[in-house]
Amino acid sequence: MICLQERCVIVDGHSLMYRAFHALPPMDADGVPTNAVHGFFSMLLRVLREQRPQYCVVAFDDHAPTFRHDSYDEYKAGRAPTPDELRPQFPLVKELLAAMGIGVLTLPGWEADDLLGTVARQANEKGIHALLLTGDKDALQLVNDETSMLFTRRGISETVLFTPAGVKEYFGVTPEQVPDWKGMMGDSSDNIPGIPGVGEKTAVKLLDEYGTLENVLTHAADIKGKLGERVRDNVDKARFSKQLATIDREAPITAAFGDWMLTRLRGGLPGLKQYQLNVIAAELTRLTADQPEAQQEQADAPKVEMREVQDAAQLAAFAKGVPEGELVLCLSEEAMSLAGPDDKAIRLPLGAAQQDMFSAIQGATMEDCLRAVAPALQQTGLITHDAKRLLHRMRGHGLPLPTLIDDTMILAYLHNPQERSYALGNFATVDAPGVAGLRKTQLQQLAQEGMEPLYREIELPLVRVLFDMEQEGFQVDREPLIEMGQRFTEQTRQLQEEIYQLTGVKGFNINSPQQLGKVLFEDLGLPSRRKTRTGWSTDADTLEVLREMHPAVDKILAYRQIVKLNGTYIDGLLRKVDASGRIHTTFDQVGTATGRISSNEPNLQNIPVRSDLGKRVRSAFVSEPGRLLLSADYSQVELRVLAHVSGDQALLDSFAKGEDVHTRTAAEVFGVVPEAVTGEMRRAAKAINFGIAYGQSAFGLGQRLDLPGAEAQAIINRYFERYRGVRAWLDATVAEAKRTGEVSTLFGRKRYVAEIHSRNFAARQGAERIAVNTPIQGTAADLIKRAMIEVDRRLAAEKLRARLLLQVHDELLVEAPEAEVEAAKRLVGEAMAGAAGLKVPLVVEVGVGRSWAEAH
Repeated sequence: MICLQERCVIVDGHSLMYRAFHALPPMDADGVPTNAVHGFFSMLLRVLREQRPQYCVVAFDDHAPTFRHDSYDEYKAGRAPTPDELRPQFPLVKELLAAMGIGVLTLPGWEADDLLGTVARQANEKGIHALLLTGDKDALQLVNDETSMLFTRRGISETVLFTPAGVKEYFGVTPEQVPDWKGMMGDSSDNIPGIPGVGEKTAVKLLDEYGTLENVLTHAADIKGKLGERVRDNVDKARFSKQLATIDREAPITAAFGDWMLTRLRGGLPGLKQYQLNVIAAELTRLTADQPEAQQEQADAPKVEMREVQDAAQLAAFAKGVPEGELVLCLSEEAMSLAGPDDKAIRLPLGAAQQDMFSAIQGATMEDCLRAVAPALQQTGLITHDAKRLLHRMRGHGLPLPTLIDDTMILAYLHNPQERSYALGNFATVDAPGVAGLRKTQLQQLAQEGMEPLYREIELPLVRVLFDMEQEGFQVDREPLIEMGQRFTEQTRQLQEEIYQLTGVKGFNINSPQQLGKVLFEDLGLPSRRKTRTGWSTDADTLEVLREMHPAVDKILAYRQIVKLNGTYIDGLLRKVDASGRIHTTFDQVGTATGRISSNEPNLQNIPVRSDLGKRVRSAFVSEPGRLLLSADYSQVELRVLAHVSGDQALLDSFAKGEDVHTRTAAEVFGVVPEAVTGEMRRAAKAINFGIAYGQSAFGLGQRLDLPGAEAQAIINRYFERYRGVRAWLDATVAEAKRTGEVSTLFGRKRYVAEIHSRNFAARQGAERIAVNTPIQGTAADLIKRAMIEVDRRLAAEKLRARLLLQVHDELLVEAPEAEVEAAKRLVGEAMAGAAGLKVPLVVEVGVGRSWAEAH
């Protein structure tokens, strides 16, 4: 695995196994229990994916007595025996770990904690950061600047990362004080006695005052009351308890770190499939797809020869010699590097990267590098990571743009659409050989997963479409925004004066939670629900409870809403208008797990649609003189996708006939003819139609319609009685997700649902909602992307001057010269309606206007 920071994940095997066993419901493969194995690897692989370590080792307790048992017969006495269903899963986990090349450590006479401590110490001595994965608080004493700890809690999905500061903040003691802390309060799980009557808080208080257990014992005579008596009566017991709780970091471990290097994780795939752990196998496949050195066979691959050069002309010469379709480019703030197909690479540090305290900036600039390679890129095409960003740099320097061959950021996204970041450093070294190696592995995995058409026909062409849209921008009339801002400012001023008058306190900062909390809970004496580490809680939920208790609270809530609206929709937008009067948003192609495109800096997708404010904000987005805006919107696209994938005859008939699907659903559910459907009935039908696509529960529907849960459930039951095909598809989709650990869109986009087997009801329900929503919402996302590519292609082919400006959910915005409006309307409508051949028609509604509000 390639990782910029060497780190080693050290796992407490018993801790994870017990947590997994109790978190997940029983599972088995041919009679062999596997729930703990499933949970164990779910946790481990998630950590490997998120932390990107180079090494991993798992420590297990040995059955033999330890030195602690030798000194204390009652040590861990009273612990329940290992459950019969858990016992056979330990050898299975060890077998799979061995197949994956992950180290397994046991040592007679030593506990797993001691092995964790020893390996962490050895790692630190080698300059490797240690990351402990455990649910045992004893291990907190191992945390230091070079060792952090992922503490497992609440099922198999929630962990807390502890650094030294975090340990102190959360537990009230430093890592060094943990043995003293345990020595005083004891540990019932290990049968460590401690000082009778001294609990966690008292132990923390004593350590705050005296620093160490030894100082507490030394000053025992100064401690008053019953507490002092207990300390004085249990001096030896406290010292002995600390001794039992102290992890020994000198266990005789002789294994080399090279033995624990993660080079053959994929070796675990056959075993996982043998034991029907398909969800974990899918997760492992996804993990290794993004790690170009994760496969053993690559360890023997020839090393790339990287040559560092001094000027941009050498970059140009190298690029000129690379065959078409083979030039890999990586541009960072520090250097430009190139690689070809013959294991040769070249790197030129940029000027700022060569600056030191004794010399001026030397070397090429980014513009020098781009100008040098631009002619060769016209011939070879471009292979890089985050191509859109590079294209913007090239356009900024007036350079011609190359054909895009491959983008490893997009490939990484397709393999795992739930990563937190797709920065190159998370997957490979930040240079051209790193991109080349990553690309090779990703393309192999892409073919195996059947996503090559999705990549070649949708995601890769979309990069250039989004680039052009970002360059185009959207014209903004500043005046309506300025007027709204002035109105908001005056409203906040008036509310501020009213709040000061109602509270009787002048001049405090209403935007400061600390100052506002003091006024509400100290000066006015209102009841507080809770206090945070920084002061009184004044969040929206807290204020809603207080709304009826004092008139000032209602004004405060109104004040906050207006401040937020002004900051988001007025000031936030005005700051982004450039000198030409246009806003250039950034479209994030890798920002959502469903495949939807998101927008940021500024976010133009979160402007309210139906509110008066939203209409006023949209009225500020206008066409240039002599041009008009076209808004083309899919009608009920997700319900049409649901009809297609489910094959439900009632839904198919409704769309085929062009009926109002919500009226038809209301008639079916409430047992009336369509003409008798009331507005309230249609509203309920609309809520359930769209709720079905999101796995909405009776509780959620009841909340939305303000109905009792039983009544909402009755509506859902009647819906499924009439739409049996939808019910069958939902059940089959969840079952398939449980079997394979993934779901797909019509175009092959995959999403992994690791929590589908969780024993935690909320987590499992969330995974099931994802399982049914992703094929629908993800397919809708694929449809609009296909439409965007086709619109862009046809506008160019027909030599029209109309341009795509914006994509918002199921809507496309196009700006066209007035003379081309009818042609553009026809073109966009045809492209969107023809994005796929579904069993039902894709209906597109197109509006025209001089502003976004007028066109929509």
